[in-house]
Amino acid sequence: MKRVCALFLALVTLGSLAWVATPIVLIRPFGAQTPGGLAISYAMRLRSAPLTLALLVLGLVAAVLLRPRLATWKGKALAGGALLLLAGCALLARFNHFEWMFRPLSDPGFTETAATEEIADGDLVIGVAVGTEARAYPVRALAYHHIVNDIVAGEPIVATY
Repeated sequence: MKRVCALFLALVTLGSLAWVATPIVLIRPFGAQTPGGLAISYAMRLRSAPLTLALLVLGLVAAVLLRPRLATWKGKALAGGALLLLAGCALLARFNHFEWMFRPLSDPGFTETAATEEIADGDLVIGVAVGTEARAYPVRALAYHHIVNDIVAGEPIVATY
């Protein structure tokens, strides 16, 4: 019974880690992303919150059954560590960690093209034109944020790449 509970706890922990880590690896910033990888990642992210919670509950049941059978502090520490990992996965599954790294520019500042010295003639920009109003968002500035929320000619827009 001890081996079965320990193996079950280990498998539940590894499964939860794999479920949370796979989208992190597939949607990594600054790396090549494929349409198939993104589809898999988004499908997994949609299911990760309830799945990791269920795995945490299963891990708790296994740890409760395993606890009286653990004689050493090492075994108890390993079971506790597994529960901490399961709880961490359940918590991480409820957040979008990429939002922590790349915060959108919600209130960008603008200047007239002729007045700026920060943009050279050869710099790449993302251009948006709505009616008679236009904006240019330097890719160099978007390299960190990846997204700008703005209003152009009274229309809310999102510029990203």
